[in-house]
Formats: sequence, structure tokens, C-alpha cells
Amino acid sequence: MRHHDSPAHALDHRPSSLHAAAELGSALREAGIRVPLARHHAEPQPGRVELGPLPPGEASRLARLVRTGTKRTLKAARALRDIVDAYRLDLPGIQVRDGRIALGSASPATAERLARLLGATPPGPDTPAAAPLEAARVGERLRLAFAAATDGDALDVRVQEAEAETAPDVEPVLALGSIDVATARRLVAALRF
Repeated sequence: MRHHDSPAHALDHRPSSLHAAAELGSALREAGIRVPLARHHAEPQPGRVELGPLPPGEASRLARLVRTGTKRTLKAARALRDIVDAYRLDLPGIQVRDGRIALGSASPATAERLARLLGATPPGPDTPAAAPLEAARVGERLRLAFAAATDGDALDVRVQEAEAETAPDVEPVLALGSIDVATARRLVAALRF
């Protein structure tokens, strides 16, 4: 028997069941795969694929396989996070979700700055310099600048208003939607120094 096949060696490197399940669940969510990790069903459900009990090592290997398949998306998200950080844009919500890159949300000031970095012209001369940024107007400017900078790709931008009763002084934020890998790459290229 080879040394690395010994039971003592296998126990040293085997992840716990809890860790392996969390790792698998995370990898599947990043890939956009919805697989409930149920303990046991009495009988299989028609039209469903069940994951039976997996040894922790197998669950870890499946997680690595899924992550290998989503490597391009994860790499594009990392490149986007890096360039956003280089410009010091406040976009902490960039993450891989459902096989796409979710951009999270932004304040109107951050969205305006991003729009300008993507080529939007400053607001017209009739807009006072001290005027607060109206979220819907900024969202439209960002949509147009994004499409121009990424060869016509659309960005879903929605205004999320705070409830007046619970937070009357809270500024609205813009939910920026998600993009695919190719669009993320074009966005990174458009933002290069």
C-alpha cells in the first residue's frame, strides 16, 4: 500500500461533512445551479436529480469541478473588482451569482462617477453644480454610457427608494443588475487607465 493511501493519511486531509456541504453549496450557487442538499427523500421525485449522501472527499471534488467550470466568470469578476478598486468606486457588491456577475448597488454619486469614467459628458450647464444627483437621471446616464462603452450591452439599472416612514433622510440607491462574462470583459477594457 502506498503511503498516501493509508487510512491515517486519508483522515488528515478529509474535509468534515459540514465543510464539504458548505463548499459544494457555495460552488453550485456561484455556477447558478439550484441543488437542494436534502438529507434523504423516501422515494425519488419524478423529473428531479437527487444527490445522495456524498462522502466529504467526493463533495470537495465536485466543488472543485464546478469551480473549474466557472473559472472564466470568477476571473472576470476579480478583474472587475480590481479595476473598480483602482478607481476607488464604492461598489462592494460585485459577486458571481447564478453564473453571472452581479454588480450590486451604488449611490447616485458613485453611479455618476462610473458613467463619466465610461464616457458620459458632465451634466448640462443649466444644472447647478451643487444640485443633488437625481437617482433616475443618473441611472439613465449610466445605462447610456454603459451601452456605448460595451458595444451596446444593456445594463439593468433600477432606483431603490428608501421607505419614507422608516428612513426619510436616506438617499436612494441604484441596483445595477448583472452582466455576463463577455460584457464584464468589455467593461474592464473600457475602464482601463
